[in-house]
Amino acid sequence: MVIIFGVIAVFCYNCSNDIAVVASLTDKQNLPDETSKDIHLLMSTNGLLTYEFVFPRLDHYTFPEKYYETPEGVTIVSYDDFGEKNVTLTADYGINYEDKKRMEAKRNVVITNHKNGDVIESEHMIWDMTDHRIYSKGQIRQTKTDGSVYVGDAFESDENMEKYELINPKIIFYTEE
Repeated sequence: MVIIFGVIAVFCYNCSNDIAVVASLTDKQNLPDETSKDIHLLMSTNGLLTYEFVFPRLDHYTFPEKYYETPEGVTIVSYDDFGEKNVTLTADYGINYEDKKRMEAKRNVVITNHKNGDVIESEHMIWDMTDHRIYSKGQIRQTKTDGSVYVGDAFESDENMEKYELINPKIIFYTEE
């Protein structure tokens, strides 16, 4: 009888589940509600192309808050009223908070202004759709068409990238030896 209880005890012990492991596997906030691959989205206003979005992978979450995440990168192109490219933004990661109307781009963020040729580089940019501005509080690098390079402590722009400013800009001079 003791042997039978011993075997049952060992069997029950070996079959037990760690509640923390089970909870982490079933935790809804760890998994997206939807995942889409190879998304190419075009947006228009009054029949005119305004934005183009490219996402290798797009995850949609609804809990604990609504947001879209692009863990494999993002490309956003804005267009002017004549259908010409205005600005292109690329980044290794993006997140769009639906209710906050705020989109963030992180890691290797590059913004190319097709109108004046400027290239802005950062590790983190925020597009506040409520205030209609793009900004960063981290180090920024601006390369102009003449080859001059500026670095700044922060960046602020209107959402069309027509008027922007580097905060505390410093020019970098390259010399040949």
